[in-house]
Amino acid sequence: MLKSSSLLCAVSSGILAGLAYCHAALPVPSVLILVAYVPLLWAIASVEDKRHSMVWPLYLCFFLYHGICNWWISSWQEQTDPYLMASGIAVWFVHPLLLMLPWAVLEYLSRKLSVASVLVLTPFVVTGFEWLHGLTDFSYPWLTSGYAIVDLPLAQVADVTGVYGLTFLIMVANVLAVLAIRRRAQGYSWRGVLATFLGFCAVWTSIGHLNRPFSQSDKTVTVALVQPNINPWDKWSAPSEQLRVHLSVTDSLYKSGLKADVTIWSETAIPYVIRNYRYLGDWVALRGWVDSTRTSLITGFADMMVYPNGEAPASARSLSIDPGMKYDHFNAAMVLNPSARDVPVHRKTMLTPFAERLPFADQLSFAMKWVEWGVGISAWGKGRERTPLPVLRSSDTLARIGTVICIESIYPDVARDMVNNGADVLAVITNDAWYNGTWGPRQHYDIARMRAIEMRRPVVRCANSGVSGIIDAEGASIMELPELQRLAAIGTVHPRTEKTFYARYGDWLPSICLVLTLFAVVVARITPLLRILPAPFLRQSSHNPQEE
Repeated sequence: MLKSSSLLCAVSSGILAGLAYCHAALPVPSVLILVAYVPLLWAIASVEDKRHSMVWPLYLCFFLYHGICNWWISSWQEQTDPYLMASGIAVWFVHPLLLMLPWAVLEYLSRKLSVASVLVLTPFVVTGFEWLHGLTDFSYPWLTSGYAIVDLPLAQVADVTGVYGLTFLIMVANVLAVLAIRRRAQGYSWRGVLATFLGFCAVWTSIGHLNRPFSQSDKTVTVALVQPNINPWDKWSAPSEQLRVHLSVTDSLYKSGLKADVTIWSETAIPYVIRNYRYLGDWVALRGWVDSTRTSLITGFADMMVYPNGEAPASARSLSIDPGMKYDHFNAAMVLNPSARDVPVHRKTMLTPFAERLPFADQLSFAMKWVEWGVGISAWGKGRERTPLPVLRSSDTLARIGTVICIESIYPDVARDMVNNGADVLAVITNDAWYNGTWGPRQHYDIARMRAIEMRRPVVRCANSGVSGIIDAEGASIMELPELQRLAAIGTVHPRTEKTFYARYGDWLPSICLVLTLFAVVVARITPLLRILPAPFLRQSSHNPQEE
């Protein structure tokens, strides 16, 4: 294939995949993702000249994909911090390098193996790399392909395979489409390939429905969601005012005669260390409010921990009054229960790379000051545990709410750990107001819907400016608050205790995919292994000793 043709195919796939991923914001059907990578696969399968590299076409493909889907991460608001703007642009240039890796591997394999072998390997390679991409502090798996089909019945199998299984399905669909086109070009019928795909989808969907725990809990928990719609750039300049706003909005709801078992406030709703002795008055007043309303409160807040001697991580800071003592601030959530003195806390375990914490900060602690920006939320400490927050009434536990903070929701393992530690409801608290007026908040909401399907848990989502709402255990949005408005609303959820196959066994499918990918690369790399493969697995020239 000519270089210009490869470039056109790559550009086409980048645009199609980006549009399909953003289907919630654009008049584009999400099923487009099932054929979006056909041009790119066709280009890779058609590479004949070993001197013809696909590096630049691949980079351009995923530069466009990231740009269409994630252009908004620089915020682009009038008050945007320059560091946030610059880091978003930097991610736009760097992230495609990670997204293109599996396709670069496929191109390499296409120079050694037959077209059929490469096409068969495609779902395994792409799925394995997408999973690998989300495993470290440096990761940003927001654009995992499987999220594009959260609205389709095909997504219900995620309680078996997780979102990465949906990536596998998407790649199978694209591969079958390429096979159908190739068969048509060779004069054969493509109907058999279509029948195979439809049968695969039917079986795939049936597995999801058969595995779904349909039992509905008789237990009902009433939840109040408070959406304060506070300017995120101002909340750090008058932190105590944020507490008063939240109390005022919540009180206006309860004065109408409505009551809830638990009130949920958004991420950093209390953007200061309210449990510190300096804010004793605010702390006592908040505890008194919880006792007087007889409702539990889950809220985001800034927490502080002073480490015992010898237990501080390398990234911890020194106290000014005693440099020998180490401490950290945390982006955290806590639950206050009426008349209960214990305050369970969840400290955020996955933080936005560079925006909230330098990746691998414990190893690169000398560089932490390089990534601090001007709104008081950089260089957070990293939490170590994922424990649900219990909602109590006297000695009774009404619910155990796995509280996931902002970007933690894009990591399936966070919700999975919460469920395996006893969560019967999930909550996502976030502050997406940095991205008001963009596609970001809706994408983030749909990602929470995927967590509901994987875990078969209702998800309560509370965001500063939206999207706030309640998602049922099948991933359907059953209540949404209007965005960009200051208001509160009450809904109900049914706690669930069943554990899905995915909750029990995790990412079994992408781990198998990654092992198979590594095996294929090793075989293709080592000439003696390559030579023992049967001829149908090889490119015609691959086993020619004169070309080795």
